[in-house]
Amino acid sequence: MELSKLQEEVRILRAELIRKDAIIKGLLSTLEVTSITTEGKVKSSTPLQDLCQISKEACDAVTPMLRAFYDKISDQRHGGSSKLKSDATYFTIADGIVQHLFIKYLFAGDKFAQIVGEEDESVINIINKPYSVDDLEVPDEFNAIIAATLQEIQQLSSRIDPNLYKSMTVFVDPIDGTREFATGQGQYVTILIGYNDALGHPAAGIMYRPLTTPVTWAAGAASEEVVMGELDMADPPVPNGMLITDGKVSPFIVDLIDELGYQRIGSVASGNRAMMLLEGKGGAYIRDTGGFAKWDTSAPTAVIEAYGGTMSKLPPFLDDGSLIGYTHLKSGKNLDFMPGQSTLTLSNIKDKSAFVKGSEIKSSDVESVKAYACLQGLVAVDKAAMKDLPKIREAMLAVMKENKPTYT
Repeated sequence: MELSKLQEEVRILRAELIRKDAIIKGLLSTLEVTSITTEGKVKSSTPLQDLCQISKEACDAVTPMLRAFYDKISDQRHGGSSKLKSDATYFTIADGIVQHLFIKYLFAGDKFAQIVGEEDESVINIINKPYSVDDLEVPDEFNAIIAATLQEIQQLSSRIDPNLYKSMTVFVDPIDGTREFATGQGQYVTILIGYNDALGHPAAGIMYRPLTTPVTWAAGAASEEVVMGELDMADPPVPNGMLITDGKVSPFIVDLIDELGYQRIGSVASGNRAMMLLEGKGGAYIRDTGGFAKWDTSAPTAVIEAYGGTMSKLPPFLDDGSLIGYTHLKSGKNLDFMPGQSTLTLSNIKDKSAFVKGSEIKSSDVESVKAYACLQGLVAVDKAAMKDLPKIREAMLAVMKENKPTYT
């Protein structure tokens, strides 16, 4: 009798162990599925991963509002009525409000060391009606969606730890792709948010296309091995494609493409171009000329590095193959300036009234250039092309015998 009772207790215990084991396996499976997914649902366990996830949700939150402004531009272009006079005006309002929502509300409370935005000098009012951006009055039809977006951003702000990121500097480009937003090419527009460590190196970030269907995005933090996103991958990929700007391409880049035997891939807007690199639509993005700023490189550098690639300055790479990025800190002076290296242009000169058209003056004074202008070009490749960097550098040195880089 005692033996049968003992056998029954053992059977019950074994059944209970099997049940608990099944529960544990189910929980582990759920955690694995929800930890990082391409839809951005994250069960975070690390600080920068949390930051990437909150940034993604913030971009999701402002997307309906951005679409509303963008659709109004399209409506106006096709004969619709409008209270505003130009497409550029809609862009100015949308750009200013998105940055304001991020800087004044999402990042509120001294959670970061510094915050730098492209539109820092704008005066925004989204509290008292009529809402306004500088001297532009926001049409009443947008009041409800602005108010709803503000509420979502404030809720997200409460999830940012007030102590973990105090040494970090944030760089924000609320709408990268000004011309594209204002001319109905929204598929090339990105929101860029980069988080930089105490030395100014991009540590985490997000690149987000709000006007594609579905939205496409990439985020990450190399130090925590965090990679997130939903990308529009090339099929087939173009590993020998060189992404070039839609502007004038310098003789150095033209010769480099020929020397490498690469294919030219046209591209527009800095953030979109960096995302194209991750999507396999080109294997390299190299430029010697300027026309871009550090809010265009902070998030892209962080994300490309998280994905296993690099976005670095051109001169150090030419010197000895070093991969050194731009310095992303708040400053009144350009922290990457090298005297006598870059030619003054309308895009990099601090005082535009001092610019002489047709002149090719090398800047010898850091006070003459904008604080956040990128003056040393770029070498950006995806993970697969990292092995090609020695070949790329060798080709650069060969073409420099005829055409040196044009730093602007």
